[in-house]
Amino acid sequence: MAERLTPYLRYVALVGVGAVLLALGALLVVGQTVLWIEIVGGLGVLLLAIAALAQPAQCKAWLTGRQARYGGNAALMSLAFVVILGLVNYLGTRYHLRWDVTENKAFSLSPQTLDILASLQEPVTVKLFFTPGHYNRQQAQDLIQEYAIRSDKLSYEFIDPDVERRIAMEYKIARDGTIVFERGERREITFGVQEQDLTSALLKVTRDEKRGVFFLTGHQERDPQSSESSGYSLIRQVLENENYRVERVNLAATEAVPEGMNVLVIAAPRVALGSDEISRIRQWVEQGVSLLVMLEPGGEDPLGGLLQDYGLVVSDNIIIDPTRSFFGDIAAPLVDRYQFHQITKDMAGLTTFFPTARALTRASEPVQGWQIQDLASSSENSWAETDYRSQQVKKDENESQGPLALAVAIEPAQAQETEDSTSKPKGRLVVIGDANFIENGILQQVRGIGNVDLFMNAVGWLAEEESLISIRPKEPENRQVILTPPQARGIIYTNILFAPLLVLIAGAIVWWRRR
Repeated sequence: MAERLTPYLRYVALVGVGAVLLALGALLVVGQTVLWIEIVGGLGVLLLAIAALAQPAQCKAWLTGRQARYGGNAALMSLAFVVILGLVNYLGTRYHLRWDVTENKAFSLSPQTLDILASLQEPVTVKLFFTPGHYNRQQAQDLIQEYAIRSDKLSYEFIDPDVERRIAMEYKIARDGTIVFERGERREITFGVQEQDLTSALLKVTRDEKRGVFFLTGHQERDPQSSESSGYSLIRQVLENENYRVERVNLAATEAVPEGMNVLVIAAPRVALGSDEISRIRQWVEQGVSLLVMLEPGGEDPLGGLLQDYGLVVSDNIIIDPTRSFFGDIAAPLVDRYQFHQITKDMAGLTTFFPTARALTRASEPVQGWQIQDLASSSENSWAETDYRSQQVKKDENESQGPLALAVAIEPAQAQETEDSTSKPKGRLVVIGDANFIENGILQQVRGIGNVDLFMNAVGWLAEEESLISIRPKEPENRQVILTPPQARGIIYTNILFAPLLVLIAGAIVWWRRR
């Protein structure tokens, strides 16, 4: 009788296992016990008990047999795998480690962004108003998540403006894809989803006071408002994105230091400054205004020897560098190694080039109270050509030999900065022997260079904005592969025809050998 019951008991046991599994699965989905889940689970347990009590010997043999041991080992290994996987996911949520293997580190935050996030003192909330189908939502989510991982002071949330209409109206959201940065009562809005856009908004919302960068005008200097090739409108945009206040100042219209001016930029004046103007600039430096001077080669010093007061001589020459030059143009020195300074500390691996530059020479005797440090220099094989107007230039032993300073930083000597001093500290100076390196034409034509970083780091050092002295976010690269018609057809047919055909041929060969 027992032998005739054995097949049926096997079915009873299988039904019992199925009922128990169904109850457990339903419990996971529903999230709580309900009556029908309890009934199904209880029925499954009852059926398993009936099968075990009706055939105790076979049940014992099944539990202690070889198949049971193999099944137990497999179950134990599966359980261990699940536990290890859960542990890895848990550690992944607690400790965020990522590796960016792209060539230009396209998915890594720039050093500047990391420095700004590390310097956050107050909580910043980011509200991203995106509908679920917005084409930039995923990109914004991936990027803002990187920001939140790097700082516990920054949090974010996505809001569907079509669903949360009250919140959208409160923030006056009129456009899908709006990102709002909040710090206390301050708000900044951006519509871009690139790192430059988010970092710029973060800077603006976290800084209560804008540092003033004023460009000298009245002597045919470079114009920060000009969109021409020789203008500075692009670098002005970079300054404003980093929360600087950009203005123009005319020495003939004011004697006192303009309110809010921290840095005075003198960008290649074509008309020499008057003695009164030079005296006024000297007084401003004594009162704490910093100078960024960019001079073009050609002609005498338009500043009338102002820089000699700080230990620097400006001569009428042009640097010729046959060894390190931009695409073989020996009059365009290229720099990829920098002297260590706070301005250049993060520029290792970046290339800066200067489309024609004059050499900056230190005075034979240092000026007391000021110290000079080179930032960028030409190669040892360069020289300062004085007869640059001739058709042919050649190295002359009487001319200054390389390496020659292309950019220098000047600051008050430490001896004068005593703790008990109540006077306002003097300003700093950065002098660069070229003004073309940040003009619109250069920045539009040449990508991936360090010209902007050198200029902006210099401004940050002069304005004493140390957190902004770093490498800027990279612009996204649009890499396209252009294929000829035969190449395009080759790729298409390889995927839809040739590869499947090879699999079929391999299968036919195997079948033919085994038939």
